[in-house]
Amino acid sequence: MNKYQNKVKLLNRETSLEFLPNLSKKLGPKIYIKRDDEGGRGGGGNKLRKYERIIADALAKNCDRLIIAGHFQSNAARELVGAACQLNLDSVVVCKSMIPEQNPTFNKNGNALLMHLMNANIVEVGKEDDFQFEMEKVANALISEGKKPYIIPFGGSNLLGSLGYVDCANEIIEQFHNIEGKSPNYVITPTGSGGTMAGLIAGFALGKTETKVIGFSVLHKDKTIENIVTELTKEIVESHGNDHNISWDFELDTTFVGDGYGIPTDKGQKAIKSLAELEGLFLCPVYTSKAMSGLIDYINKNKITKDETVVFIHTGGMPLVHAYYDSFEKEHQH
Repeated sequence: MNKYQNKVKLLNRETSLEFLPNLSKKLGPKIYIKRDDEGGRGGGGNKLRKYERIIADALAKNCDRLIIAGHFQSNAARELVGAACQLNLDSVVVCKSMIPEQNPTFNKNGNALLMHLMNANIVEVGKEDDFQFEMEKVANALISEGKKPYIIPFGGSNLLGSLGYVDCANEIIEQFHNIEGKSPNYVITPTGSGGTMAGLIAGFALGKTETKVIGFSVLHKDKTIENIVTELTKEIVESHGNDHNISWDFELDTTFVGDGYGIPTDKGQKAIKSLAELEGLFLCPVYTSKAMSGLIDYINKNKITKDETVVFIHTGGMPLVHAYYDSFEKEHQH
């Protein structure tokens, strides 16, 4: 197990688990929020848990350049640049437009602005270009200069990255037990590249809890993501060397994506307003708002009942709120 435990420290402590009294009162069930938006440098977010082991692997291989693919508003890219600054490493972001530009400043505001402030090295490629091919091209150019590059997997969603969310599940089990004396009935997460969800499912299964993880897809609208999550969960459980009788149960809902990745939904925008007004907390239009709108819908349809307990994973992305400023103006005009 030691090779999987090698980590660089990007999170200074466990992230908070907070009860949401006003949202709980409005909706019925007891709802808690796991504040993975608050940890670490570079603006916080769920990728920092993933990078703790991924960057440790890069350093163990004596690599001196971290390469990631993303779009101009990518949380993953912004968090990687921040982690690289903190650790005094060089990073390269291979960037393309994955989201239709929402407004004239879309590629200069939000995460793009923060990456600019951190002096990120951004290599812009065409919309149709293949990320993996372009990252390898950058890596080969660096190798020819005598550098040792390390390519970060998309979304940090490989075995090493996903183990960060086994850590998170363990934190939740302990924190929730201290508050409620049991494990939560449900953990809700936005699901993009799949690693966060797979780590949580494996973590609660390995912890022998009855907690069910429900993921709301923000990227894939088909079975692709379910297959990714299932395979990754198996790989994580097997990496722990436990018997393979460990069972798990999860649900993955692809009906809250809306028109596509990064395109706000009406229900998502309402969820952002609702959480801001009720709790003074900010979700983002790309990830957390879509998952929260799914949770609200499940409670309204009694799929999650009033006597059950829920933990919502806040995966971060507050800088995205600024990039989508005009979508709230439109909402205000409705």
